[in-house]
Amino acid sequence: MDRTRRVNQARRDLTRGASVMVASVTLAKLLGIVWVVPLTVLIGNVGLGIYQNAYALYTILLTVATSGFPTAMGKLVSERLALGRTAEVEQLFRVAMRVVTVLAIVCSALVWFGAPVYSRLVALRDEGQAVQALVWAVRALAPAVVVVPLMSGLRGYLQGFQWLEPSGYSQAVEQLFRIAAMLVGAWVAMRATGDPARGAAAATFGAFVGALAGLVLLAAATIRLRRTWRRQVRYRQPGRRWANSPAQPTNHEAFLLLWRYALPVCLGALVVPISNLVDSLTVQNFLMFAGESFRTATEQYGILTRQAYTLIQLPLSFAMAIGASVLPAISGAAAVRDQRAVERTVTGTLRSMFFITFPMSAAFLILAKPIDVLLFGSTQGAAIISSVSFMGIFSGLELVSTYMLQGFGRMYRPVRNMLLGVALKLVLNVALILPLHILGAALATTAGYLLSSTLNLLAVRKYGRVPFSAIRLSARSLVAAVILCPVLGAADLAVSRATGSLAASHPRLWAALDTLIPLAAGAVVYLAASIRLQAVTADELQRLPGVGRQLARLARRIRP
Repeated sequence: MDRTRRVNQARRDLTRGASVMVASVTLAKLLGIVWVVPLTVLIGNVGLGIYQNAYALYTILLTVATSGFPTAMGKLVSERLALGRTAEVEQLFRVAMRVVTVLAIVCSALVWFGAPVYSRLVALRDEGQAVQALVWAVRALAPAVVVVPLMSGLRGYLQGFQWLEPSGYSQAVEQLFRIAAMLVGAWVAMRATGDPARGAAAATFGAFVGALAGLVLLAAATIRLRRTWRRQVRYRQPGRRWANSPAQPTNHEAFLLLWRYALPVCLGALVVPISNLVDSLTVQNFLMFAGESFRTATEQYGILTRQAYTLIQLPLSFAMAIGASVLPAISGAAAVRDQRAVERTVTGTLRSMFFITFPMSAAFLILAKPIDVLLFGSTQGAAIISSVSFMGIFSGLELVSTYMLQGFGRMYRPVRNMLLGVALKLVLNVALILPLHILGAALATTAGYLLSSTLNLLAVRKYGRVPFSAIRLSARSLVAAVILCPVLGAADLAVSRATGSLAASHPRLWAALDTLIPLAAGAVVYLAASIRLQAVTADELQRLPGVGRQLARLARRIRP
């Protein structure tokens, strides 16, 4: 009975921790989307372009230092705790933190000393202006490169003990402090100098403030955990092994073990930063070769990366939430060779993704202008937002199918497919930006995601032995989305005519009406059409949090 009680308590604690983690990550993701709006007001699109150029280099170096080893440590610590090999838990913690610290220092030095070189590469036709605008925005990120890897290492350690609350809370705290420091710093810098480059540098320094706040919280949780844990286990004396530990590997062997698990995670995590770096090094250069000035090229790059791409993160947030549950479900079903469960999980997940991403893409396509005015106060990015509207479908499919392939144990296949997509994007950037300018870059990114998601789905069919057709799974949601588009267009036209006088005097009020009213009308039509076409069932709707029961009840009335 006591053992059963402990097991049930552990499950409740893990469930609570997972709930806290999901809620905190969701909050952090939403904040990560919302902050673009006030920052655009403060530093403008030019400042956003400078900010994003700095972050493109920062994220790729940070990924090298953070993505692999903490994740590997969480997995290995959890396994060794389950086996009672407590000596190896301490060893893995020490080795991983040492490696992460060395990588953090090296990457921070590369950020600081490589800033002038990188700035010149961003704008080859105007190196002097690029260096003057970018160097300090890049260097302001060097302190964060030291702190964030340490924070990620502690997260991996705590997650190995299945104590998820500190990791979740730290992500929300980090994001809150980062955004507050970013906006305050940008406001002070712009008020003092009026220079978007200085505002961008102050904004990038916010990453260090947020990381430091998150590190303090995680360090306190780690100290508390280790004090409790030390009371529960017996430590070996100098020169002697722990009594309950088998032959312990050397530090070199522990490092190799961490490296074996960290490498595929690191390679997978590097793909998106590499894709961003490709944009950073090609988009502005080719816009300037096409005749644009450095300021105009930087402004358009800022609109593309920090407005259009940020909006596309919305369907990706749903894809991440879905994928987090798909991976263990597929892994468990594959482990017991339950092929029917594998097929249900794969096809059900893909249907859900199509149901969610199609209406979002339709909204970005039709309502790009009022959305741009509402969020960013101008219409400069409307064409770009429309041009990337389909990207959310393919990027969401890529992410979810990556989780599926990892569930099948195919860790490197999605990495290869994503790199092929990045390669296609690079080729199309070169081919399309000169004739089409910034729209060429948007189309190139969409094509890259289309290729990688298609290859991923083919791999899921092969390794999962699931004979699905993506066209058939998407057909009903596609028809519902096609019905949605004219409804959005008609509602947009009606609201524009009725509130046209507000467009000049109160543009954001007009934009709010011209966005929310069509979205409300479109949501009703899309949901009704999806239920009638059986693109979604009442049972699937009932699983949605909050409104699931009401929507399921509605679905049963529309289609019993």
